[in-house]
Amino acid sequence: MTRTASQPARMNLSDALSGVIGLFAQLGIGVLLVLFAGLLAVMTAIAGVLLASAALVMRFANRRKASPITPSGESDPMTLEARRTPRGWTVE
Repeated sequence: MTRTASQPARMNLSDALSGVIGLFAQLGIGVLLVLFAGLLAVMTAIAGVLLASAALVMRFANRRKASPITPSGESDPMTLEARRTPRGWTVE
């Protein structure tokens, strides 16, 4: 029997099954891509928070150790003179 324009084409079971499998495969790949992008965004945010917290710790941890240097024996601080030379600045 040949198909004519007046008779609708019948879809057999294997065509329907392969279409469903293809649809689920595309949906699965799409879901995996979205999950991977979300995971990458979360990891980037965590790395940024860790870097910021490390920078804050380094900035404020140094303040406790540093003590101001006081000149010994002199009441006035020493003044340095700087002049520009062809090689850069020279301090005398």
